[in-house]
Amino acid sequence: MRFLKLGFILSVLTLFIFACGENKQTNSTSPANTIIVTNSNSSANTAVVNLNAQQPAKVDETASTKKIYTEKCVRCHKEDGTGGKVEIDGKTINADDFSEDKMKNMSDAKYIGYIENGVPDEGMPAFKGKLSDAEIKNLVKFIRSEFQGK
Repeated sequence: MRFLKLGFILSVLTLFIFACGENKQTNSTSPANTIIVTNSNSSANTAVVNLNAQQPAKVDETASTKKIYTEKCVRCHKEDGTGGKVEIDGKTINADDFSEDKMKNMSDAKYIGYIENGVPDEGMPAFKGKLSDAEIKNLVKFIRSEFQGK
């Protein structure tokens, strides 16, 4: 009887060690951004869900929009979006400050119109045909998030 109890305990201990070693998974995502889902009836059914599965696309979109802003807008509106007077090709331009209330309250449609058609009297060039509709919309989103805290 003593050997039977000892054998049973050793069997349970061996199963426990084997089961714990079996569930180790290599995971390249950070623990804070993952959920591990386990079937309570079986330790064999385990899934790891990455909460940031769509993150790379958003990072690429932001990076490409920032590049567009740097190439097309920084010259007048500055790196920080504050704008101000600048001389380009012998003409003085007073570019808008994106952080001002009038710019924060301007509709996205109006921003898109200014970017597409420009404001010739104020020296803003038109970007219709130079930027896609998606790039223009992303540029408005970028201005809203980077300079207006929206």
